[in-house]
Amino acid sequence: MQVNLQDVQAMVLHLFKHPTARHLIFRFGNRDGARAFIRKLAPHITMADVQLDTTPDPLLNIGVTFNGLNALEVDPKLLKEFDAVYQAGPDALALGDVIGSRSDPATWWEGRFKTEDVHCIVHIYARSDDAAEVASQMVRDLTHRSGLRELIPRRDSKVLESHSLGSAKLHFGYTDGISHPNILWNDAANTSTGVDFRTFFLGYSTPEYSSVPDHGPAADLVRNSTYGMFRWIYQDVATFNQFLSTKGPQLFPDLASAEAEELLAAKLMGRWRDGTPLVLSPHHPDPHLTASNNFGYKTQDPNGYQCPFSAHIRVVNPRDQQLDELVQVDGVPHVLRRGMPYGPPLEDKEDDGVDRGLVGIFLCANLRRQIYKLAGWIKKNDFSPVFDATGHRRTQDALIGNRQVEGSIRDFTLPSESNGLTIKELPDFIYTKGTVFLLYPGKSTLAALSE
Repeated sequence: MQVNLQDVQAMVLHLFKHPTARHLIFRFGNRDGARAFIRKLAPHITMADVQLDTTPDPLLNIGVTFNGLNALEVDPKLLKEFDAVYQAGPDALALGDVIGSRSDPATWWEGRFKTEDVHCIVHIYARSDDAAEVASQMVRDLTHRSGLRELIPRRDSKVLESHSLGSAKLHFGYTDGISHPNILWNDAANTSTGVDFRTFFLGYSTPEYSSVPDHGPAADLVRNSTYGMFRWIYQDVATFNQFLSTKGPQLFPDLASAEAEELLAAKLMGRWRDGTPLVLSPHHPDPHLTASNNFGYKTQDPNGYQCPFSAHIRVVNPRDQQLDELVQVDGVPHVLRRGMPYGPPLEDKEDDGVDRGLVGIFLCANLRRQIYKLAGWIKKNDFSPVFDATGHRRTQDALIGNRQVEGSIRDFTLPSESNGLTIKELPDFIYTKGTVFLLYPGKSTLAALSE
Protein backbone atom coordinates (compact mmCIF):
# COMPACT_ATOMS: atom_id res chain seq x y z
CA MET A 1 0.00 0.00 0.00
CA GLN A 2 1.29 3.46 -0.90
CA VAL A 3 -0.21 6.95 -0.59
CA ASN A 4 -0.98 8.80 -3.82
CA LEU A 5 0.59 12.19 -3.10
CA GLN A 6 -1.29 13.78 -6.00
CA ASP A 7 -4.42 13.25 -3.90
CA VAL A 8 -3.04 14.83 -0.69
CA GLN A 9 -3.13 18.53 0.21
CA ALA A 10 0.36 19.99 0.14
CA MET A 11 0.44 21.37 3.69
CA VAL A 12 0.22 17.82 5.02
CA LEU A 13 3.50 16.85 3.39
CA HIS A 14 5.39 20.13 3.10
CA LEU A 15 6.60 22.86 5.42
CA PHE A 16 5.72 25.99 3.50
CA LYS A 17 8.50 28.62 3.58
CA HIS A 18 6.38 31.50 2.28
CA PRO A 19 6.64 34.49 4.65
CA THR A 20 2.94 35.47 4.54
CA ALA A 21 -0.08 33.37 5.43
CA ARG A 22 -3.76 34.28 5.56
CA HIS A 23 -6.59 32.27 7.06
CA LEU A 24 -9.99 33.11 5.59
CA ILE A 25 -12.89 31.72 7.64
CA PHE A 26 -16.28 31.10 6.02
CA ARG A 27 -19.80 29.95 6.74
CA PHE A 28 -21.62 28.22 3.92
CA GLY A 29 -24.98 29.45 2.70
CA ASN A 30 -27.18 26.99 0.81
CA ARG A 31 -26.07 23.52 -0.22
CA ASP A 32 -25.74 24.20 -3.95
CA GLY A 33 -23.71 27.36 -3.41
CA ALA A 34 -21.38 25.58 -1.00
CA ARG A 35 -20.83 22.73 -3.44
CA ALA A 36 -20.21 25.21 -6.26
CA PHE A 37 -17.61 26.98 -4.14
CA ILE A 38 -15.75 23.72 -3.43
CA ARG A 39 -15.92 22.81 -7.12
CA LYS A 40 -14.54 26.17 -8.28
CA LEU A 41 -11.85 26.35 -5.60
CA ALA A 42 -10.63 22.75 -6.01
CA PRO A 43 -8.44 23.42 -9.11
CA HIS A 44 -6.59 26.09 -7.12
CA ILE A 45 -5.83 23.83 -4.14
CA THR A 46 -2.12 22.96 -3.89
CA MET A 47 -1.49 19.23 -3.77
CA ALA A 48 1.50 17.42 -2.29
CA ASP A 49 3.16 16.55 -5.61
CA VAL A 50 3.94 20.25 -6.20
CA GLN A 51 7.43 21.73 -6.54
CA LEU A 52 7.24 24.49 -3.96
CA ASP A 53 10.23 26.53 -5.15
CA THR A 54 8.94 26.90 -8.70
CA THR A 55 5.21 27.11 -8.06
CA PRO A 56 3.86 30.66 -8.44
CA ASP A 57 1.86 32.29 -5.66
CA PRO A 58 -0.39 31.40 -4.00
CA LEU A 59 -0.31 28.07 -2.25
CA LEU A 60 -3.88 27.26 -1.22
CA ASN A 61 -5.28 24.64 1.15
CA ILE A 62 -8.71 24.17 2.69
CA GLY A 63 -10.14 22.55 5.79
CA VAL A 64 -13.84 21.78 6.36
CA THR A 65 -15.59 21.36 9.72
CA PHE A 66 -18.18 18.71 10.49
CA ASN A 67 -20.83 21.43 10.44
CA GLY A 68 -19.52 22.32 7.00
CA LEU A 69 -20.04 18.75 5.82
CA ASN A 70 -23.57 18.94 7.17
CA ALA A 71 -24.15 22.18 5.27
CA LEU A 72 -22.88 20.46 2.12
CA GLU A 73 -25.52 17.81 2.84
CA VAL A 74 -23.18 14.88 2.75
CA ASP A 75 -25.16 11.65 3.16
CA PRO A 76 -26.03 11.35 6.89
CA LYS A 77 -25.25 7.63 6.76
CA LEU A 78 -21.66 8.54 5.85
CA LEU A 79 -21.40 11.42 8.32
CA LYS A 80 -22.26 9.24 11.31
CA GLU A 81 -19.15 7.16 10.53
CA PHE A 82 -16.80 10.13 11.10
CA ASP A 83 -14.62 10.57 14.18
CA ALA A 84 -16.86 11.44 17.15
CA VAL A 85 -14.36 14.06 18.33
CA TYR A 86 -14.47 15.72 14.91
CA GLN A 87 -18.25 15.64 14.96
CA ALA A 88 -18.47 17.21 18.42
CA GLY A 89 -15.89 19.91 17.84
CA PRO A 90 -13.24 21.07 20.33
CA ASP A 91 -13.84 20.18 23.97
CA ALA A 92 -12.55 22.87 26.33
CA LEU A 93 -11.89 20.46 29.21
CA ALA A 94 -9.89 18.04 27.04
CA LEU A 95 -7.79 20.87 25.59
CA GLY A 96 -7.15 22.62 28.90
CA ASP A 97 -9.10 25.73 27.87
CA VAL A 98 -10.58 26.41 31.27
CA ILE A 99 -14.00 28.05 31.58
CA GLY A 100 -13.49 31.42 33.22
CA SER A 101 -9.83 31.73 32.19
CA ARG A 102 -8.49 33.81 29.32
CA SER A 103 -8.76 30.64 27.20
CA ASP A 104 -12.50 30.28 27.82
CA PRO A 105 -14.17 29.24 24.52
CA ALA A 106 -16.83 31.89 25.19
CA THR A 107 -14.16 34.48 24.36
CA TRP A 108 -12.82 32.78 21.23
CA TRP A 109 -12.76 34.57 17.91
CA GLU A 110 -12.79 37.81 19.95
CA GLY A 111 -16.51 37.25 20.44
CA ARG A 112 -17.30 37.94 16.77
CA PHE A 113 -18.89 34.54 16.10
CA LYS A 114 -19.20 31.06 17.58
CA THR A 115 -16.98 28.09 16.78
CA GLU A 116 -19.96 26.14 15.45
CA ASP A 117 -20.50 28.89 12.85
CA VAL A 118 -17.24 27.95 11.10
CA HIS A 119 -17.75 25.75 8.03
CA CYS A 120 -14.39 26.02 6.32
CA ILE A 121 -11.03 27.78 6.46
CA VAL A 122 -9.00 28.61 3.35
CA HIS A 123 -5.27 28.95 4.03
CA ILE A 124 -3.33 31.22 1.66
CA TYR A 125 0.48 31.20 1.58
CA ALA A 126 2.35 33.76 -0.49
CA ARG A 127 5.75 35.38 -0.96
CA SER A 128 4.41 38.89 -0.41
CA ASP A 129 1.47 40.72 1.14
CA ASP A 130 0.41 41.92 -2.31
CA ALA A 131 0.27 38.36 -3.63
CA ALA A 132 -1.71 37.28 -0.57
CA GLU A 133 -4.19 40.10 -1.17
CA VAL A 134 -4.68 39.10 -4.81
CA ALA A 135 -5.30 35.49 -3.76
CA SER A 136 -7.68 36.58 -1.02
CA GLN A 137 -9.70 38.57 -3.50
CA MET A 138 -9.86 35.58 -5.85
CA VAL A 139 -11.22 33.37 -3.06
CA ARG A 140 -13.69 36.04 -1.94
CA ASP A 141 -14.96 36.45 -5.49
CA LEU A 142 -15.80 32.75 -5.49
CA THR A 143 -17.58 33.04 -2.16
CA HIS A 144 -19.68 36.01 -3.24
CA ARG A 145 -20.97 34.10 -6.22
CA SER A 146 -21.66 31.03 -4.06
CA GLY A 147 -23.47 32.59 -1.13
CA LEU A 148 -20.77 32.14 1.53
CA ARG A 149 -20.30 34.59 4.39
CA GLU A 150 -16.80 35.49 5.58
CA LEU A 151 -16.36 35.38 9.36
CA ILE A 152 -13.94 38.03 10.60
CA PRO A 153 -12.40 36.92 13.92
CA ARG A 154 -10.88 40.26 14.91
CA ARG A 155 -12.56 43.28 16.41
CA ASP A 156 -10.44 45.56 14.22
CA SER A 157 -11.99 43.79 11.18
CA LYS A 158 -8.55 42.79 9.89
CA VAL A 159 -7.94 39.36 8.40
CA LEU A 160 -6.18 36.75 10.54
CA GLU A 161 -2.74 36.90 8.97
CA SER A 162 0.66 35.44 9.87
CA HIS A 163 4.11 36.74 8.97
CA SER A 164 7.53 35.18 9.32
CA LEU A 165 9.74 36.87 11.92
CA GLY A 166 12.82 35.60 10.09
CA SER A 167 15.10 32.61 10.79
CA ALA A 168 12.09 30.47 11.77
CA LYS A 169 11.80 32.40 15.05
CA LEU A 170 8.70 32.65 17.22
CA HIS A 171 7.76 35.57 19.48
CA PHE A 172 9.33 33.96 22.55
CA GLY A 173 12.60 33.81 20.62
CA TYR A 174 12.70 30.07 20.02
CA THR A 175 13.56 28.53 16.66
CA ASP A 176 10.60 26.57 15.28
CA GLY A 177 10.29 23.74 12.78
CA ILE A 178 13.11 21.53 14.08
CA SER A 179 11.47 18.25 15.04
CA HIS A 180 9.12 16.58 12.56
CA PRO A 181 8.36 12.87 12.08
CA ASN A 182 9.71 11.07 9.05
CA ILE A 183 6.65 9.65 7.28
CA LEU A 184 6.90 6.23 5.66
CA TRP A 185 4.78 6.46 2.52
CA ASN A 186 4.48 2.77 1.73
CA ASP A 187 4.27 -0.54 3.55
CA ALA A 188 7.59 -1.72 2.15
CA ALA A 189 9.51 0.91 4.11
CA ASN A 190 11.57 0.10 7.20
CA THR A 191 9.30 0.97 10.13
CA SER A 192 12.28 1.56 12.43
CA THR A 193 13.23 4.69 10.49
CA GLY A 194 9.94 6.58 10.59
CA VAL A 195 6.22 6.76 11.25
CA ASP A 196 3.58 4.83 9.33
CA PHE A 197 1.52 7.05 7.01
CA ARG A 198 -1.68 5.72 8.62
CA THR A 199 -0.80 7.87 11.64
CA PHE A 200 -1.81 10.90 9.56
CA PHE A 201 -4.01 9.74 6.67
CA LEU A 202 -7.59 8.54 6.66
CA GLY A 203 -8.95 5.65 4.66
CA TYR A 204 -6.25 3.12 5.58
CA SER A 205 -7.31 2.11 9.09
CA THR A 206 -5.84 -1.01 10.69
CA PRO A 207 -6.09 -2.37 14.26
CA GLU A 208 -2.63 -0.96 14.94
CA TYR A 209 -3.23 2.44 13.27
CA SER A 210 -6.92 3.08 13.76
CA SER A 211 -8.87 5.98 12.30
CA VAL A 212 -12.50 6.59 11.43
CA PRO A 213 -14.29 6.21 9.13
CA ASP A 214 -12.54 2.85 9.16
CA HIS A 215 -14.30 0.90 6.39
CA GLY A 216 -16.87 1.02 3.62
CA PRO A 217 -18.06 3.99 1.53
CA ALA A 218 -17.26 6.52 4.28
CA ALA A 219 -13.62 5.40 4.41
CA ASP A 220 -13.50 5.53 0.61
CA LEU A 221 -14.81 9.09 0.74
CA VAL A 222 -12.06 10.39 3.05
CA ARG A 223 -9.11 8.39 1.73
CA ASN A 224 -5.95 10.57 1.63
CA SER A 225 -7.63 13.19 3.78
CA THR A 226 -6.41 14.28 7.22
CA TYR A 227 -7.97 15.65 10.39
CA GLY A 228 -6.53 18.84 11.81
CA MET A 229 -6.82 21.23 14.71
CA PHE A 230 -6.60 24.92 13.81
CA ARG A 231 -5.54 26.86 16.91
CA TRP A 232 -5.15 30.62 17.34
CA ILE A 233 -2.81 31.22 20.30
CA TYR A 234 -1.89 34.50 21.99
CA GLN A 235 1.65 34.69 23.38
CA ASP A 236 2.20 37.02 26.35
CA VAL A 237 5.72 38.08 25.40
CA ALA A 238 5.99 40.82 28.02
CA THR A 239 5.15 38.41 30.86
CA PHE A 240 7.53 35.83 29.43
CA ASN A 241 10.42 38.30 29.16
CA GLN A 242 9.76 39.68 32.64
CA PHE A 243 9.73 36.14 34.05
CA LEU A 244 13.11 35.39 32.47
CA SER A 245 14.70 38.64 33.62
CA THR A 246 13.42 38.23 37.19
CA LYS A 247 13.79 34.50 37.80
CA GLY A 248 16.88 33.79 35.69
CA PRO A 249 19.40 35.69 37.83
CA GLN A 250 17.76 34.39 41.02
CA LEU A 251 18.11 30.78 39.92
CA PHE A 252 21.56 31.07 38.39
CA PRO A 253 23.38 33.81 40.36
CA ASP A 254 26.81 32.67 39.15
CA LEU A 255 25.92 33.60 35.56
CA ALA A 256 25.68 37.00 33.92
CA SER A 257 22.04 38.16 33.78
CA ALA A 258 21.69 37.62 30.04
CA GLU A 259 23.18 34.12 30.29
CA ALA A 260 20.91 33.27 33.22
CA GLU A 261 17.85 34.36 31.23
CA GLU A 262 18.89 32.23 28.26
CA LEU A 263 19.47 29.18 30.46
CA LEU A 264 16.02 29.54 32.05
CA ALA A 265 14.43 29.91 28.61
CA ALA A 266 16.22 26.71 27.57
CA LYS A 267 15.00 24.87 30.68
CA LEU A 268 11.40 25.82 29.90
CA MET A 269 11.64 24.55 26.33
CA GLY A 270 14.23 21.77 26.53
CA ARG A 271 16.28 23.44 23.79
CA TRP A 272 18.29 26.62 23.71
CA ARG A 273 16.53 29.32 21.74
CA ASP A 274 18.73 28.58 18.71
CA GLY A 275 17.47 24.96 18.78
CA THR A 276 20.38 23.23 20.51
CA PRO A 277 19.04 20.37 22.69
CA LEU A 278 19.89 20.67 26.39
CA VAL A 279 20.55 16.94 26.53
CA LEU A 280 23.40 17.32 24.05
CA SER A 281 24.72 20.69 25.23
CA PRO A 282 23.48 21.60 28.73
CA HIS A 283 25.72 24.62 29.37
CA HIS A 284 25.61 26.65 26.17
CA PRO A 285 24.15 26.69 22.64
CA ASP A 286 26.15 24.84 20.01
CA PRO A 287 25.82 26.05 16.39
CA HIS A 288 26.59 22.52 15.20
CA LEU A 289 23.59 21.05 17.06
CA THR A 290 20.83 23.56 16.35
CA ALA A 291 18.79 21.14 14.23
CA SER A 292 19.75 17.95 16.05
CA ASN A 293 17.12 15.35 16.94
CA ASN A 294 19.57 12.53 17.63
CA PHE A 295 19.08 12.22 21.37
CA GLY A 296 16.95 10.52 23.99
CA TYR A 297 16.26 10.69 27.71
CA LYS A 298 16.34 7.12 29.05
CA THR A 299 20.13 6.86 29.21
CA GLN A 300 21.31 10.37 28.29
CA ASP A 301 19.28 12.27 30.90
CA PRO A 302 17.26 9.86 33.08
CA ASN A 303 17.13 12.23 36.06
CA GLY A 304 16.23 15.40 34.20
CA TYR A 305 19.43 17.17 35.17
CA GLN A 306 19.91 18.57 31.68
CA CYS A 307 16.33 18.76 30.38
CA PRO A 308 13.67 19.06 33.12
CA PHE A 309 10.84 16.53 33.01
CA SER A 310 8.21 19.25 32.42
CA ALA A 311 10.15 21.08 29.72
CA HIS A 312 7.96 21.53 26.66
CA ILE A 313 9.75 19.23 24.22
CA ARG A 314 10.05 16.48 26.85
CA VAL A 315 6.32 16.61 27.54
CA VAL A 316 5.07 16.55 23.94
CA ASN A 317 7.74 14.08 22.81
CA PRO A 318 9.25 12.05 25.67
CA ARG A 319 11.13 9.97 23.08
CA ASP A 320 12.56 6.87 24.79
CA GLN A 321 11.57 7.91 28.32
CA GLN A 322 9.61 5.26 30.20
CA LEU A 323 5.83 5.67 30.01
CA ASP A 324 3.16 4.42 32.39
CA GLU A 325 1.79 1.00 31.50
CA LEU A 326 -1.60 2.24 30.31
CA VAL A 327 0.03 4.96 28.20
CA GLN A 328 2.56 2.55 26.73
CA VAL A 329 -0.21 0.66 24.88
CA ASP A 330 -0.58 3.47 22.32
CA GLY A 331 2.90 4.93 22.76
CA VAL A 332 3.90 8.52 22.07
CA PRO A 333 1.40 10.28 19.78
CA HIS A 334 2.78 11.87 16.63
CA VAL A 335 1.27 15.05 15.16
CA LEU A 336 2.32 17.06 12.12
CA ARG A 337 2.81 20.71 13.15
CA ARG A 338 2.30 23.61 10.77
CA GLY A 339 2.30 27.18 12.00
CA MET A 340 3.56 30.71 11.78
CA PRO A 341 3.67 33.69 14.14
CA TYR A 342 1.25 36.57 13.80
CA GLY A 343 1.61 40.15 14.99
CA PRO A 344 4.74 42.35 15.19
CA PRO A 345 7.64 41.64 17.56
CA LEU A 346 7.52 43.29 20.98
CA GLU A 347 10.09 46.08 20.82
CA ASP A 348 9.98 47.23 24.48
CA LYS A 349 10.03 45.47 27.84
CA GLU A 350 6.53 46.62 28.73
CA ASP A 351 3.45 45.15 27.07
CA ASP A 352 2.40 47.39 24.16
CA GLY A 353 -1.15 45.99 24.01
CA VAL A 354 -0.63 44.62 20.49
CA ASP A 355 -2.02 41.17 19.65
CA ARG A 356 0.70 38.64 18.78
CA GLY A 357 1.22 34.92 18.96
CA LEU A 358 1.01 31.81 16.81
CA VAL A 359 -1.49 30.37 14.34
CA GLY A 360 -0.94 26.63 14.52
CA ILE A 361 -2.32 23.72 12.50
CA PHE A 362 -1.88 20.22 13.95
CA LEU A 363 -2.57 17.26 11.64
CA CYS A 364 -3.35 13.64 12.49
CA ALA A 365 -5.62 10.68 11.74
CA ASN A 366 -7.05 10.18 15.24
CA LEU A 367 -8.02 13.31 17.15
CA ARG A 368 -8.62 11.53 20.45
CA ARG A 369 -5.48 9.41 20.49
CA GLN A 370 -3.22 12.15 19.14
CA ILE A 371 -4.50 15.70 19.75
CA TYR A 372 -6.42 15.08 22.98
CA LYS A 373 -3.76 12.77 24.32
CA LEU A 374 -1.02 15.38 23.89
CA ALA A 375 -3.28 18.07 25.32
CA GLY A 376 -3.83 15.86 28.36
CA TRP A 377 -0.10 15.44 28.88
CA ILE A 378 0.40 19.20 28.59
CA LYS A 379 -2.21 20.07 31.23
CA LYS A 380 -1.23 17.23 33.61
CA ASN A 381 2.16 15.51 33.52
CA ASP A 382 1.00 12.07 34.63
CA PHE A 383 2.11 9.90 31.74
CA SER A 384 5.50 8.72 33.02
CA PRO A 385 6.95 7.32 36.27
CA VAL A 386 9.56 10.11 36.26
CA PHE A 387 6.93 12.47 37.68
CA ASP A 388 6.53 10.20 40.71
CA ALA A 389 10.21 10.82 41.41
CA THR A 390 9.53 14.55 41.68
CA GLY A 391 6.48 13.98 43.88
CA HIS A 392 4.20 15.71 41.37
CA ARG A 393 1.78 14.18 38.90
CA ARG A 394 -0.27 17.32 38.37
CA THR A 395 2.51 19.55 37.13
CA GLN A 396 2.10 20.97 33.65
CA ASP A 397 4.06 21.73 30.53
CA ALA A 398 6.26 24.58 31.76
CA LEU A 399 5.81 26.70 28.65
CA ILE A 400 2.25 26.22 27.37
CA GLY A 401 0.26 24.81 30.30
CA ASN A 402 -2.87 26.62 31.51
CA ARG A 403 -2.29 27.16 35.24
CA GLN A 404 -6.04 27.63 35.77
CA VAL A 405 -6.70 23.89 35.29
CA GLU A 406 -8.31 22.66 38.50
CA GLY A 407 -5.89 20.93 40.83
CA SER A 408 -2.81 21.74 38.78
CA ILE A 409 0.48 22.44 40.50
CA ARG A 410 2.07 25.67 39.29
CA ASP A 411 5.60 24.59 40.24
CA PHE A 412 8.41 23.98 37.76
CA THR A 413 11.17 21.74 39.08
CA LEU A 414 14.71 21.80 37.71
CA PRO A 415 16.27 18.58 39.05
CA SER A 416 19.97 18.47 39.89
CA GLU A 417 22.37 16.33 41.89
CA SER A 418 22.07 18.85 44.74
CA ASN A 419 18.26 18.49 45.14
CA GLY A 420 17.44 20.90 42.34
CA LEU A 421 15.49 24.13 42.14
CA THR A 422 11.75 24.76 42.13
CA ILE A 423 9.99 27.78 40.67
CA LYS A 424 6.74 28.55 42.45
CA GLU A 425 3.66 30.09 40.83
CA LEU A 426 4.66 29.70 37.20
CA PRO A 427 2.62 32.25 35.20
CA ASP A 428 0.53 31.64 32.08
CA PHE A 429 2.52 32.55 28.99
CA ILE A 430 -0.17 31.82 26.40
CA TYR A 431 -3.91 31.64 26.02
CA THR A 432 -6.27 30.37 23.33
CA LYS A 433 -8.15 32.77 21.04
CA GLY A 434 -9.86 30.17 18.85
CA THR A 435 -9.88 26.47 18.00
CA VAL A 436 -11.70 24.41 15.40
CA PHE A 437 -11.43 20.82 14.12
CA LEU A 438 -11.13 20.43 10.36
CA LEU A 439 -11.01 17.77 7.70
CA TYR A 440 -8.36 18.50 5.07
CA PRO A 441 -9.86 16.63 2.09
CA GLY A 442 -7.80 14.93 -0.57
CA LYS A 443 -8.41 15.85 -4.20
CA SER A 444 -10.84 12.99 -4.77
CA THR A 445 -12.67 13.87 -1.55
CA LEU A 446 -13.00 17.51 -2.68
CA ALA A 447 -14.46 16.30 -5.95
CA ALA A 448 -16.99 14.13 -4.12
CA LEU A 449 -17.99 16.98 -1.78
CA SER A 450 -18.54 19.32 -4.72
CA GLU A 451 -20.96 16.84 -6.29
